[in-house]
Amino acid sequence: MYAFAIVALLALATVKLVDFLTDAVPSIKSMKSLLTFVLGIGSVLLLDYSLFDSFGVAVRNHNTGLWMTGLIVAGMTVPWRAMFGYLTHDKAASDETLGEHRMIKAA
Repeated sequence: MYAFAIVALLALATVKLVDFLTDAVPSIKSMKSLLTFVLGIGSVLLLDYSLFDSFGVAVRNHNTGLWMTGLIVAGMTVPWRAMFGYLTHDKAASDETLGEHRMIKAA
């Protein structure tokens, strides 16, 4: 359970760091998704944290476990963005894959 919490909180930190960087440097706003993947994978590689080792799953190559954990962290940013979008009613950026929502038209 703690291993899942670590991954979820790493994803939250990645979301907020990407938001901070795109607000501070407007020219990288169009590369928000790429920056999310780079920071998600980079944080896991920097911490040398493998979700598979935490759950006791045998992976032949430790680096493969690290990269897969990084991809999981990057993927966990989508639910965080969806939750923040729901709670704050902010539209997601155009490069996010949360889908397009349209208002219901009156008959």
